[in-house]
Amino acid sequence: MFDITSPAITEAPWTAYQRLREESPIHPLPEMPGVFAISRYDDVRTVLSDAETFSSTLERDAEPMLMVLRDGEAHDRLREVMAAAFTPRAIEALTPVVESTAADRLQRILARGRGDLVSEWCQPIPMAAIAEILGVPADLASEFRRWARDLLAIFFASKVAGEKPAPPLERLRTLGPAGLSLVASLGPGLGLDLFHAIRRAVPDRGTVWTSARLRSARGMAEFLRFFGRTLQQQRRRPQDNVLAMLIRAQASDPASSSRAAVSDVELLMQGLALMTAGIDTTSMLLANGARALCDRPELFETLRAEAGQPSRARRIEGFVHEALRLWSPVQWTHRRATREVELHGTKIPQHSVILALVGSANRDPARFEAPDELRVDRDDPGYLSFAIGPHVCIGRNLALLEARIAFTHLLTHARSIRLDPDGPPVVSRIGGTHGFESLPVILEGA
Repeated sequence: MFDITSPAITEAPWTAYQRLREESPIHPLPEMPGVFAISRYDDVRTVLSDAETFSSTLERDAEPMLMVLRDGEAHDRLREVMAAAFTPRAIEALTPVVESTAADRLQRILARGRGDLVSEWCQPIPMAAIAEILGVPADLASEFRRWARDLLAIFFASKVAGEKPAPPLERLRTLGPAGLSLVASLGPGLGLDLFHAIRRAVPDRGTVWTSARLRSARGMAEFLRFFGRTLQQQRRRPQDNVLAMLIRAQASDPASSSRAAVSDVELLMQGLALMTAGIDTTSMLLANGARALCDRPELFETLRAEAGQPSRARRIEGFVHEALRLWSPVQWTHRRATREVELHGTKIPQHSVILALVGSANRDPARFEAPDELRVDRDDPGYLSFAIGPHVCIGRNLALLEARIAFTHLLTHARSIRLDPDGPPVVSRIGGTHGFESLPVILEGA
């Protein structure tokens, strides 16, 4: 039996994934009754594509605030508004800030010859882009990083079994001031609505408010208070940025659509999710790719030597796709069975939670030739790291842009990259993800 939430498997799950695909493709988790892990490509693709049978909404009795946890019209009305941030024009407008941040941060490390790529390069690049989207100062990087981790911790740590709830008094002392601060800053209406949204942030899977999760909820409240004030300021004094586009999309005449208008609470909660997905997962992609280049100096040299050749951009793009396939930042995502279904002879009862192991599907030999090899010339990437179907990642084109720009700068301006022997990499232990907390490297300038 496998506990895929254990730290040991989280750090290097590939062997466990192979055994699951071969021995137990529909795997009930004994430590989490009512939860099944699926590991083969075709099954994962089916689950992610069929929103009618496999719902993203884990709560049966309450509509979640995050777009990624909704289905049908409730999902579509939010996605329609958020899509304003990811039009080709909006993404093109972000190119200069991504270019300048990638170049500047890389030069700082090259000047010293060594540094932690995660904190000095991987994180600042998506942080700058998200700050531009939300219309907030880029110098709030440390706060952005902490806030992003808070939501990520709540969303993924809720899957860990055997948790103990925090004492009621601790819950009151943590959530109470968070609610009061929201009301004081944003008014009783919006403030209380956001407070209730935070209380419902942990999906209903029998999980509890642990002490760590309470601290993360406090961070969520800090971001929502900050972003709520930013939203109010933008309404009073509109600026030419993506947040203004979101506000205009939100305020579009409801008479022109059969869908209900998107509320401020919904818009703010999507901003929270955007910050989390836009910063942490892209940072993980960059770190995973950089680690792969450290381990493959011949590939680094090959890509670097192609500077100025037409094939180089295509091969860098192929490298990004392979990094996403082999080391997907999101290793699994969850769905709820809306009815009893049967897969490979295993009955999955109605309302069961399904962990779709994207990281395993991306290495399924039934779908990919030599699945564990990094091949930059694969004709059909086919990976599921951005999901598929109605919930395909809305920011995928921005993430790909950031990665292409970042690795182009790295391969242009660095002659070599290797792990720093004085500081081993630290792998992230947030369940359901794959990335690095730190990645100390030695860089030699070109």
